[in-house]
Amino acid sequence: MGRIYAVPFNATVTNAGGTADLWELLPADDKPIKLRGFRLGQTSEVADAAEEGVRITVTRLAATVTSSNGSSVTPVPLDSANSAAGFSAEYNGATVATTSGATTVVEEMAWNLRMSPFEVWYPDSDFAPKAKQGEGLFIRLETTLADDISFAGTAWVEEE
Repeated sequence: MGRIYAVPFNATVTNAGGTADLWELLPADDKPIKLRGFRLGQTSEVADAAEEGVRITVTRLAATVTSSNGSSVTPVPLDSANSAAGFSAEYNGATVATTSGATTVVEEMAWNLRMSPFEVWYPDSDFAPKAKQGEGLFIRLETTLADDISFAGTAWVEEE
């Protein structure tokens, strides 16, 4: 088993943006990554009477990846004795990343925003979405929101 890193974020996703990359995870050379889980929670609209269902995907982009315009975040080692992560991470990319290769949706999910937090776990390594050098993993909000939403979340990534 490799080292596990947390990739936290706290941001607002606007309803004008449409699809957004909640997390962008790009492996370093010769250091494949696996998504071991993520948790999302919305910190706004708690008193909103409307239910809002959103579509979330875990997507792998192959070949040359053009990054989204998200904010950089430094992955945090869960063990303070671990070295810094080799992979790079961004959050809240309002313009989704693109690729010159294949776009593969690894998992489709639906979430009712009022049911917070939303958690996904891959305890068995064989089922964890993976990316290697030249690829990227993206946790993507595929739904245009009715209102701006404030999110907080953490993705846990294993690096080999």
